[in-house]
Amino acid sequence: MRELEKRKSGKETINLVVIGHVDAGKSTLMGHVLYLLGHVNQRAMHKYENESRKAGKSSFAYAWVLDETGEERSRGITMDVAMTKFETPTKVVTLLDAPGHRDFIPHMITGAAQADVAVLVVDAARGEFESGFEAGGQTREHAMLVRSLGVKQLGVAVNKMDTVDWEKDRF
Repeated sequence: MRELEKRKSGKETINLVVIGHVDAGKSTLMGHVLYLLGHVNQRAMHKYENESRKAGKSSFAYAWVLDETGEERSRGITMDVAMTKFETPTKVVTLLDAPGHRDFIPHMITGAAQADVAVLVVDAARGEFESGFEAGGQTREHAMLVRSLGVKQLGVAVNKMDTVDWEKDRF
């Protein structure tokens, strides 16, 4: 019923896939965005922080908003497409968080095939950015795949700028 009401509200529905090389910070970035949008309450976030700290992965707390399986959490990588929805004043957005590891390319394609738009997350850290574009790097492959699947709008998010002291030239 709620879904029908949203469609009648006149808001455009878009499917947004988040793609990029493994460890670029896709899930963490999107988990943080969902938290800032109020989609994740403080109590749940506190739980993720405690659980990730106990597992020795405290930097993954925001990623755990989307990476829900025990295996994803223990390995520290997204293995399947995570899906959630959020709204803006004018749109209903279905967020598809795709895995970045090359072993899970079929899952990434499944998510990308549903997408209207994509955000390519790149890691600004020295060596990490470059490895995403070298042979076997998923940054270039993901960008080419979403384009071949019909996604015509691609935004780029440069992540982990703090690791390069916010250097403008690196951006």
